[in-house]
Amino acid sequence: MEESFSREKIERLLQFDKEDFPDLHQAAREDNIVLFLGAGLAKMYGCPLWNEMARAFVNKLLEVKMISYAEADFLSKEADIDSRKVISICYSICKRKKQLDRYEDIIREILSTLDISEIKKIYSQIFSINPKAYLTTNIDLGMKEFCILRTSYKPRIYNCTSPSDIAIIRELEFKIFKDGNIIYLHGNLENISNVILSIEKYLEHYTDKEGFLRSLFSNIRGFIIFIGYGLKEWDVIEKIYKIFKANKNVGKEWTACILTPIFTHEITKFKLERYYYESFGVRPVPYIIDDNGYKELYRVLENLINAIDKSRPTPYEIFEEIEEGVEYAE
Repeated sequence: MEESFSREKIERLLQFDKEDFPDLHQAAREDNIVLFLGAGLAKMYGCPLWNEMARAFVNKLLEVKMISYAEADFLSKEADIDSRKVISICYSICKRKKQLDRYEDIIREILSTLDISEIKKIYSQIFSINPKAYLTTNIDLGMKEFCILRTSYKPRIYNCTSPSDIAIIRELEFKIFKDGNIIYLHGNLENISNVILSIEKYLEHYTDKEGFLRSLFSNIRGFIIFIGYGLKEWDVIEKIYKIFKANKNVGKEWTACILTPIFTHEITKFKLERYYYESFGVRPVPYIIDDNGYKELYRVLENLINAIDKSRPTPYEIFEEIEEGVEYAE
């Protein structure tokens, strides 16, 4: 390969210096960062990953004899290969047997045991990044719980599967990526019948007959940081690519970066996969989890916060800009 990757090079990248991440630092200076949060982040405080959730569904349906042992054995093995497929099968079984209430109860049970101390710890860091908006595919209420615990400003929360919230977002002309707003892209437990887990719900959501998601994503103007999100959903990739093309027209090299946990023996795999992400404007940033596991993310976020804080305008600079604006208006 034309470029070597080592632990030392990775550690240098994880300093998030302006020379390595000019678009990130420009976004920080312009208060133009958007966070996109996925299941890997929620795993930090007790939520299951997709394959773990799929196996939990299988075990619950086996317990109540809605599937046989042979069916459970097949679905459990399939969970690591295609977890959405397994969850979709479980959803269909419940639907055919007119037991969707059981399906929803399983979701609640799976996501009910959250570690409040870890919620505080991880979201304290996430909110310290101070982005202009938070977009998440997670359906748990960990982030909302953190907001409730905060005594400072509480952001507006939008649920993209709630008819009432959809109507409000349309009234606002989709201009909701501001003021630290939180956007639940796939719904959440407060509107559990509409959460996006099964392929049926996913396709219904992303077929997007009225252009809701297209209009939503077209209003993302900032630099996106993916945290705990694998960026494997084609519909999301397509929309990120459109943002990338628009950004290239104004001279921006990168649309986003994605924090990627890897083991040392996966460095070669990472070197190859980065070309895939870079093709649609996303820069993968690896961090080694050999020693600390996924908790290494805490250190990575600390580095990120320290780096971008150096590029944010000082109160004095903000005051000067306001004064210049007033003078110009006069």
